[in-house]
Amino acid sequence: MLLKGVLMLLLVVSSSEGTGTYWKAINHVSNLRKINLEKEMSFSALEMLNESFNFKAYLEKFIVQSFTDSAESLPVSRICLQHLNATLRAVTVYQERWALSMLDAIGKLPNGILNGNILLMGDYEECVNVTATLYDGPNRTHPTHPFKGRYCTTGIPTGPPVFVPGDVGSNTIPVNDIRLGLCVPSTCCEKDITALINYTLALIPGNSRLQANITVCQKDSLPWDTKAIAAMVFCGVLSVVVLLGTLYDMLVLHELHRYCSVSKIEDGEEVTKLLAEGNSDSGDSYGTHNKTHVQNATEPGLGARILVSFSLYTNASKLLSTRSQAGNLGCVNGIRFFSISWVILGHSYAFSLYQSRNVFPFISSQLQTWSFMAVVNATVAVDTFFLLSGLLVSYLGLKQLNRVGGVRNLNWAMFYFHRFWRLTPAYGLFIFLYVSLTRYYGNGPFWPQGGSEYKECQGWWMNLLYINNFFKPEKTCVLWSWYLANDMQFYMVSPLMLIPLYISGVYGLMSCLAFLTICLVSTGAISTIENLPMGLIEGINLPSANTQNSSDNGNNGISDYFDDYYIKPYTRIGPYVIGMLLGYWLYKTNGKKHMKLVAVLLGWLLAAICCLSVLYGNFTTISGRHMPSKHEVALYNSVHSTVWALGVAWVIYACCTGNGGFVNKLLSWSLFIPLSRLTYLVYLVHPVFMQIYTESLRQSIYLTEFDVVYMFLGHLVLAHACAFVLTLAIEAPFIGLEKALLGQGRRH
Repeated sequence: MLLKGVLMLLLVVSSSEGTGTYWKAINHVSNLRKINLEKEMSFSALEMLNESFNFKAYLEKFIVQSFTDSAESLPVSRICLQHLNATLRAVTVYQERWALSMLDAIGKLPNGILNGNILLMGDYEECVNVTATLYDGPNRTHPTHPFKGRYCTTGIPTGPPVFVPGDVGSNTIPVNDIRLGLCVPSTCCEKDITALINYTLALIPGNSRLQANITVCQKDSLPWDTKAIAAMVFCGVLSVVVLLGTLYDMLVLHELHRYCSVSKIEDGEEVTKLLAEGNSDSGDSYGTHNKTHVQNATEPGLGARILVSFSLYTNASKLLSTRSQAGNLGCVNGIRFFSISWVILGHSYAFSLYQSRNVFPFISSQLQTWSFMAVVNATVAVDTFFLLSGLLVSYLGLKQLNRVGGVRNLNWAMFYFHRFWRLTPAYGLFIFLYVSLTRYYGNGPFWPQGGSEYKECQGWWMNLLYINNFFKPEKTCVLWSWYLANDMQFYMVSPLMLIPLYISGVYGLMSCLAFLTICLVSTGAISTIENLPMGLIEGINLPSANTQNSSDNGNNGISDYFDDYYIKPYTRIGPYVIGMLLGYWLYKTNGKKHMKLVAVLLGWLLAAICCLSVLYGNFTTISGRHMPSKHEVALYNSVHSTVWALGVAWVIYACCTGNGGFVNKLLSWSLFIPLSRLTYLVYLVHPVFMQIYTESLRQSIYLTEFDVVYMFLGHLVLAHACAFVLTLAIEAPFIGLEKALLGQGRRH
């Protein structure tokens, strides 16, 4: 049957008789660790696939038999079979260019299998550009074009399916599957291809378990669904409102303000003249009338204030302003920028791994270097944000309580509403635009055409209620928004620390210590009971000397670490509590604390010890030099976030009290002021650019340090540029709406 020949070509067209010797080398390295959350990836599937074929003999046999065998028993559509037969005939008999292109576009067995290169992607562009040409009649004189090339990816399991929580895309093929890129007629569906592949795999002598689990075919174009149309309409309406607000602000209000300013000067000269003539009564009356007239003329109404809230001119001038008011914590701006840059660096590494063909040697070599620990432990950058959040809530909250005259005089409803309004509109609109539009941003063999979120983001309401971190990641939207949920939950309970701190330092300290104790105890208990790994990188059992020991100890993997520890508020509140205490101390000292040089040097030394011990405390474990007990792991998991926060807290305290020296000058640089205002939306949008880049790739990439740094710089710039636009179009207008409708809001 011709079908068999097609299937053999799909799988083994690139192989030669000499490859059997290459694959025998796998027997000598069967204990080599491969990326697998189940502890070990088995490459026996690939070995079986390769060694069971004498490719030349099989190919000749099936091509000869293909003209007489029947495929009626296969669950494949007749039109698909006909066009597959026509394709193979065009290759073997007529050697048509289009058919050879389809064959050439199929994924080949690559180099670097032992290095983790299980991505046999083929050539996407060559495939989709194919248009078949078949001829009717005995003399092949009537050309027809019944189908085009269609690119599909088939997943062939090497073990239990693995879906890594860090993969924000909804790729339905597990990360540990062999991915085989196929070029098939557009008349074949995904079920047809899966059935054909499994039929071919069943022909392998001795194969009883190697089966394709899923096939994903790329569509030529995606129709615009209701969500996408609604998102585009929203963007259009928003653009019109922003344009109108900007024009009204620049052409009406500013011109009116300039006119009134000139009139006021001229009227003032007239008043002076009247007073000089002795008409003091007329002058007083005239001046009072003029003042009222100017004030009424320049004060916009409610509608105007709402419209101006969307003005690019006003919002950009505020966003780009580098003026700093007295009492501001200037060093916080630099810390924010460097922390979000650190987050982007860590994610740049993480996103690039899934499309890498040398993932094992690259990561294995990096894990042996001290410098790479700054990437492995980049997760503490989020703890810095928790620290800053607690600091500002405490510092500004205590000032507000003092200003209004006590706890009872503070509008606690507005305390919560302002925070919700500050974050949620931009957050909700980002989710809406992200889920609705990103599927149309690209294409390619890695591109998830079904959408960027698993099950099309059915749990969006959990995100908007800031409870998504209590549910499984696959049931919510925007995986990285777990941080926002934690931060809002910390803010909700912050009065339990803020009020005692305002009443008495002793009461406040007791309250903060209670929260800190809950954090440390719960984290240690969860880590011990569930036998969690020492960090996210330990949850992914990469090749290292300690992998076998990890397997023997039965450490749970990344899913348990992420779900039960990493995203839960009771395990992450430690840095927030440190921030609350720091804010109280800065409030009490009013930023004025003279310290002796010895005390300053000691503080910097202890801060360095705290931060460096966190960054490099698990180096021997990660590099495979030491296998810690579960109690050592529990201790590290319990205290490392809080210890890191203590080190950063000293940096802030020293800078805000005049003991920061050069560090304070750097972190308080005026350029960081506008950049720090973008960090919220930079955090939201930066994974989208990483996703679009990596999932738009046509081939797997060979990773080097330079490549990752280059990608990092690109992600950093693009994320800030996008955040700048979204801040002007969404975040700033909604803050302006709050001020227009409810009066001046207080930021936390």
